[in-house]
Amino acid sequence: MPTAVNVAKQCLTAEAAYALEEAANVARRRGHSQTTSLHAVSALLSLPTSVLRDACARVRNTAYSPRLQFKALDLCLSVSLDRIQSGQTGSDDPPVSNSLMAAIKRSQAHQRRLPENFRLYQEMSQNQNSNSLSCVKVELRQLILSILDDPVVSRVFGEAGFRSSELKLSIIRPIPHLLRYSSPRGQQQPLFLCNVTGNYSEPDLNSPVRWGFSVPNRNLAVDSDHRRISAVFTREKGRNPLLVGVSAYGVLTDFLISLENRTDATLPAKLHGLTAVDIGSEISDQILVKFDKTYTDTRFRDLGKLAEQSSGPGLVLNYGDLRVFTDGEGNGSAASYIVSRVSELLRRHGRRVWLIGATASNEVYEKMVRKFPSVEKDWGLQLLAITSFKPCLPHHKSSLMGSFVPFGGFFSTPSDLKLPFSGFKKEITGPVSSISDQTQSTLPPWLRMTTRTDLNQKTDAKCRPKKGWNQFAQTTPRAVLLHRPAQLNRSRPI
Repeated sequence: MPTAVNVAKQCLTAEAAYALEEAANVARRRGHSQTTSLHAVSALLSLPTSVLRDACARVRNTAYSPRLQFKALDLCLSVSLDRIQSGQTGSDDPPVSNSLMAAIKRSQAHQRRLPENFRLYQEMSQNQNSNSLSCVKVELRQLILSILDDPVVSRVFGEAGFRSSELKLSIIRPIPHLLRYSSPRGQQQPLFLCNVTGNYSEPDLNSPVRWGFSVPNRNLAVDSDHRRISAVFTREKGRNPLLVGVSAYGVLTDFLISLENRTDATLPAKLHGLTAVDIGSEISDQILVKFDKTYTDTRFRDLGKLAEQSSGPGLVLNYGDLRVFTDGEGNGSAASYIVSRVSELLRRHGRRVWLIGATASNEVYEKMVRKFPSVEKDWGLQLLAITSFKPCLPHHKSSLMGSFVPFGGFFSTPSDLKLPFSGFKKEITGPVSSISDQTQSTLPPWLRMTTRTDLNQKTDAKCRPKKGWNQFAQTTPRAVLLHRPAQLNRSRPI
């Protein structure tokens, strides 16, 4: 059943409510009986400061001029709106259709699950305020993301040459203007994962080909995360950030390295000179391996002295992964004692001590709050959602390397390449033990094959290095064989 516009506006922020009003005006002018997602798209594209229009400008097809592609989008949208059957409308705004209301509900649910809103909605649920939970104020950006999930809207954008997935990514992680470089001919180059370098400079046509592949806007995204962390450090309350997300560990490591090397330009002047201290491994050892109360007391006492004697603003204590406090495998009493010592350290030296840590999901933080109800207040935690594309784990060799492209199946890692003659002396002098020989040893004497003569054994010994080379040639990629020594090229297959 359609929903009245005034009722739907109660779930939206002022900016999103204004966009919904404009969508209702579009539906009323066209004589439509309901306000649909297509009317919302038309209104969003016509706003003075349109987030959706800016996203379209960033992801548009560079093979066509901007004016031509936007004209195609306007044409496709107009045709789709003309297909909607007109109905009798009164003086009131056309009610919100079920599909558009479903998009509002989806954006409500998504916004409620965001890490930065966790504490607010947790307090609402504790107060059992169902009306507050059902009327979460949806921001305009979340509403646009939900509208782009509508199949009708995706089809319209697809006909104009846009992809809803690219538009959503552009809205979530907008690319600044400095990445919109142009070629010497004045035409913009399409933005791929492989042609954006770290310094974002003009492309050099004479430079050698770079075989590395980087994520666009990665450095800018990391700087943005560092800037958000620094902003939390400057607060009066909730000044200790907890990074939440799959990439949280990578961002945390980057931030601590920049503090140690004094290379973080995002820190405000009053925080220059912060000293990073990693206590995550010590906490993990005390909880998971063996708890030493005397060592723990001495360590926190030394940290307090170090904070007061530091020449800079103070210390940033990295306690690492929050999961170490919530896992049931460790010593529960040790975890409780360490949490209390951290709280005491903050009470005594709170203005000169900061905490920072990371967790991969919200569930770990919820366990932490349930296990230690006062930890959020005592530690002054502030959740920060990390959405930048940053590897969270150290790179390791993948067993599926050959299946990745480009060039993944042509080049092997150095540890896999062995010269064909590297062990031929050992092969010649060593006994020959084939699978058939091992099988014959278990057979009765009358079923065993006759043994080879010494002459045949010598012949096999001479040919064995060639067999090794043939095996090497079959298993080694062709690109590597091009670099084998000249004398190996004269080897003839057997």
